Amino acid sequence: MNQNNDEDKQIKLVQSSTRSLMTSFRDKTKLLSRCSDDIKLLLREGYDVKIARETAEKFFGKKKISFIAIDGTESQDQQLDMLIFYAGAFGYVGQLDFVEKGCSCGEILEADNIANVSTAIPIHEEDASNVVGEMTEGGIEVDPERLPSTLMQFAEYYMAVKTLHENPDLKLVLLDRTLAGDVGHLVWSVGELLREKRCVLQGIETEFGIVSPLDLELSRMLHPNDKLQIPASRSHFIKYAAINKLISMVEDGTTSSYEELLNKIGANKGRLNKLVNDLSTFNDLYSFLREDALANNRLATKPDTTEYWQRVFSATMKMAHHIFDTPDAKHPLIYESDNEDNTKNKKWVTSADLEYMTLIMIYALVRLAWEKNVLIIGLIKDTGAAELTKTIVPILQNAHKIDILGVEGEGKLPNFNSDKQLLQTSSAINGQFVKTPWRTFEFDSCFRTIAPVMDNPSKKNEARVRGAYKNVISAERMFVKSYFQLWQSENDYTVRSHVFSYDRPCYPGLDLQGELLLHHLDATVDEEIQPMIHFDKESQIAHLVMDILCSMALEVIPECLGHNYPLFLADKKAKYVLGEMKTAYLSTVAFEMANSEFDQQVLYQAKFRDFRSKMENSRRAKS
Repeated sequence: MNQNNDEDKQIKLVQSSTRSLMTSFRDKTKLLSRCSDDIKLLLREGYDVKIARETAEKFFGKKKISFIAIDGTESQDQQLDMLIFYAGAFGYVGQLDFVEKGCSCGEILEADNIANVSTAIPIHEEDASNVVGEMTEGGIEVDPERLPSTLMQFAEYYMAVKTLHENPDLKLVLLDRTLAGDVGHLVWSVGELLREKRCVLQGIETEFGIVSPLDLELSRMLHPNDKLQIPASRSHFIKYAAINKLISMVEDGTTSSYEELLNKIGANKGRLNKLVNDLSTFNDLYSFLREDALANNRLATKPDTTEYWQRVFSATMKMAHHIFDTPDAKHPLIYESDNEDNTKNKKWVTSADLEYMTLIMIYALVRLAWEKNVLIIGLIKDTGAAELTKTIVPILQNAHKIDILGVEGEGKLPNFNSDKQLLQTSSAINGQFVKTPWRTFEFDSCFRTIAPVMDNPSKKNEARVRGAYKNVISAERMFVKSYFQLWQSENDYTVRSHVFSYDRPCYPGLDLQGELLLHHLDATVDEEIQPMIHFDKESQIAHLVMDILCSMALEVIPECLGHNYPLFLADKKAKYVLGEMKTAYLSTVAFEMANSEFDQQVLYQAKFRDFRSKMENSRRAKS
């Protein structure tokens, strides 16, 4: 009787909770129908085929280009006490022709002349802590599921970089990844690895010299582009802007005082003390300043600092080759180097190492994008980001650039949990007013770390902000992002493809800042931030991106329509290869274990829980 009462109670609880959630969602959708004009202010319908074609000719230098679409797969399995991880990246290639009527996507083929990237890695459970262990207050925590996803991420970016180096004719790379999101996460997650000097790349000898802790730290943060004014000379970036300027002075042998350096990088005059303290602390850690210059109260970097990136990139490519093209009788995640006494020094490649090397591969892609005019597009299927509606719209209102009437005239849009959910729902409810294809205006990825300050009146095109977490704002003018929707039914405007988002690097000369000036109070200094945002004036690249995406979104396959056909094919190939490979590598592991000369019950005894489950299943089968 008590059991029935408990069941009834649980059913009523679930029922009432579900109704409450559905009522809340229904109320928000009703509000959306009254905010259609507000939401249209965020959207840009269609695109200009002529601008797209002219931009393609200007940017790529030709009307016909080659592209590659890359997607990955990963898996984790267990044979007794042996963990087996698999990760790989696979590509499809094709050509785009920018003609009078718009971009035309030709036949899409498997990348036969381009090597796919994959590896299967066995690890004994007792060694797992060496690879995926993380030190916490309670001891070492082991998270095996972290490894395959990190390996896959690394494989995809490595394949993109490797392919561009081997095939210079490629001008477009499509990734099933968020470039800005990955950088934003990785740049901070690897900080502890570098602070503790545990990175496997440290000490590796390259043609440019031996990788040092300074090289690793600079490669984490410093990827300059003078035309985009990267790095910004503000807040925690000021020391990197200063080091970048000092590196540029190495060739002519000049030195600088702190005051001169502050002026050269264009920093706020009130930042002199911070510059002195930051560079002094950095030099205490890495000894990168010339002692003879310091003795005369001048600043100059040591000459070998200039090739920090070449050393780290070379070492990362060497390590990637070891992991994905492992020599015979070697383990993919054990890297060996020679000691002075002719013995071997063996190091485990950890998941933190893989994250750092992934960050290096993303930066390598961005550098190639800038140097070779390669368009890199990261497509994001599902995202919980909400910076457009919860951060950017309020900032634009404060800057008097947009006038949102909103709910009950309060100037606020309905409170959905994500931008995608709001835009997706609105596109169905207000579909008669918004035709596909459409996209939102492009905005800087740094907005994801910004919070608006609402209680301060601002001048036109200016607004006051703070860092969303610990008052820290990430780097501006590196990436821009946009939401888009490509397809709707001709017969029913409510039948539409999903809303997706893309991000891409900013490109000098085609992406221009200046629309918006943000004021950020950092400590006692009022810093200025000029994010990349194309609200008033669109970037020509945006028309090119939409032309390309639309040409790849018309394949009549339900899960592909309105998304991206080349990435769809790459995904299918990745899953097919995984299915074929899994049987082979699991059988190989099982064979080697079965033929071991050791007692299987001693070395490969299953966990007690697994043993108990096996016995329980055996009893049930007999009963």
